[in-house]
Amino acid sequence: MPLFPIFVLLLLANHCVHGTVFHSCKDIYTNDHNSKNGTYTILNRENKPYQVYCEFYYKYGYTYISRQTSVDFNINDLFTTTDHVKVRHIAGNGSQTETILENIESHKNLSLGLFYNRHIGYAMPINIENLAPYLYVGFLPIIVASHMTVQGYRAAKQNVLFTNCDSNPNSYFVFYFNPNETANEGYGSGWGPSAFMTEWMVLGSAIPAEHAMPPEFFFDYEIHFGGCGGYMFRHRLDNKEGAALGLRFDEYDPCVCSPCQNGGSCRSPSDTRFICHCAAGYTGDTCGDPVLSVG
Repeated sequence: MPLFPIFVLLLLANHCVHGTVFHSCKDIYTNDHNSKNGTYTILNRENKPYQVYCEFYYKYGYTYISRQTSVDFNINDLFTTTDHVKVRHIAGNGSQTETILENIESHKNLSLGLFYNRHIGYAMPINIENLAPYLYVGFLPIIVASHMTVQGYRAAKQNVLFTNCDSNPNSYFVFYFNPNETANEGYGSGWGPSAFMTEWMVLGSAIPAEHAMPPEFFFDYEIHFGGCGGYMFRHRLDNKEGAALGLRFDEYDPCVCSPCQNGGSCRSPSDTRFICHCAAGYTGDTCGDPVLSVG
């Protein structure tokens, strides 16, 4: 009698969501893959509530933190990758665009530095004393950016470059909560928006009005590169524009660790289970048992 492939379901206990208490957009997605994009209330590690905007795709998504957040949170709970971020921009007329930002190709092996109220290993922002709390996206750490080399950022799969002229190691985007609507200091609004500083907006994709994000998710923002890259600050009240930081999360794939043995193939309906499709001659949860022939 010919053998047919065997499908075995194995439940994993390392990733569970109980009830309706969520600590991230990833928890919400894991609980219900049909969750809609929108504003949700989640809890920090002390079980204090704050709001996020969750943007869901198939097996991944993005988390945007509300500027009105008044509790501390651990930013590491909100993302699973540091390869890139998504930044949304809102213009004075209310139109919104979004752009994927990452390190330039020559530094694609470097992860982004993603921080809340910290910038360890990266250049210090200009306005943190008056406008904190803040979200920080570091592209090149100081040890790399403090050289007169070609640097920049990558937006929508295109390198946006400048040559660092004096080893000044700035390489960041910062998003300020600025709860008191304090005026910025330092360089003011910058030296005029150069093409380098605004190219990420130009390369952004327009967001249809029905998918627009509420205004409370857009921040005052500061961009600083170099050493001759440029500096720009935008205040939501004065400049009538803002930016929002999207942190990516991915659903865990149990098939990544290749649990199916002896040529079996793996399929994962969710991040809490996998199914092994066993090759002929093998059976068991992970296809590890040979089928015993009947004499």
